[in-house]
Amino acid sequence: MQRESVVVFDEVHNIDNVCIEALSVSVRRQTLEGASRNLSRMAQEIDRFKATDAGRLCAEYNRLVEGLAQSGNLPITDTWLSNPALPDDILKEAVPGNICRAEHFLSFLRRLVQYLKGRLQTENVEKEGPVGFVASMHAQVGIDKKMLRFCYDHLHSLMLTLEITDTDEFLHIQTICDFATLVGTYTHGFSIIIEPFDERMPHIPDPVIQLCCHDASLAIKPVFDRFQSVVITSGTLSPIDLYPRLLNFNPVVSHSFTRSLTRDCICPMVLTRGSDQLPISTKFDMRSDSGVVRNYGRLLLEIKY
Repeated sequence: MQRESVVVFDEVHNIDNVCIEALSVSVRRQTLEGASRNLSRMAQEIDRFKATDAGRLCAEYNRLVEGLAQSGNLPITDTWLSNPALPDDILKEAVPGNICRAEHFLSFLRRLVQYLKGRLQTENVEKEGPVGFVASMHAQVGIDKKMLRFCYDHLHSLMLTLEITDTDEFLHIQTICDFATLVGTYTHGFSIIIEPFDERMPHIPDPVIQLCCHDASLAIKPVFDRFQSVVITSGTLSPIDLYPRLLNFNPVVSHSFTRSLTRDCICPMVLTRGSDQLPISTKFDMRSDSGVVRNYGRLLLEIKY
């Protein structure tokens, strides 16, 4: 898409929640175990390539040394828009030499996974910012901020080089690299929360590391920067002056239209519980709950018949 394109976001009354979810990452024990399996598989693929096509790995090394997005070696296409973590100035930097080679990168990821496994072994809820988290990581396993920044894009480049097409199989290591890139890029607007169990089932150990984004503008900023005209609209965009503050932009035009009906065709109904006495709500974070969907479906059937 060209800069002159007009980008329209409809139904944006929940855009702040969507942006925050897009830059929030949860890492569980299953994620780390899956990431370890992914790394073993990638190590096998690297050995195979070294035996059959070492030139491809050398080309990838040179590309990373020169910079991720220089001279058309790794052009910034629409796929890069899905990873808003890296600003343009960082994309033009060279990847640190100690993780450029594929083997070194996998060794680095193994250390990262091992560190996260250690952080999950806690009995208390812990909370810290990205700066403190990275400082702790550097002190314990020697991983610094710049090495973390390039995880997502180095993994993407390596998977292309190894001709890995079944990306779903590598979702676990992609999640780890998403987490690392965000932690290494942003110093504000995020919190890392480590919980030893789900508060709904405190007797069952289920540790999780949550990277929580608090600033919706971080995810939408690359869209505003890239395109000349961006329109956000919704039938329930109220209060309309709230969204420029949430997304940190200055609207050129802001307009609210009145809505009228030709006849009295709305019958208000206040509903808090379904027929099974479970609470129901139209809140964004409850819309995918099967109990809420089921009760609203039953309500529609009862009204109709």
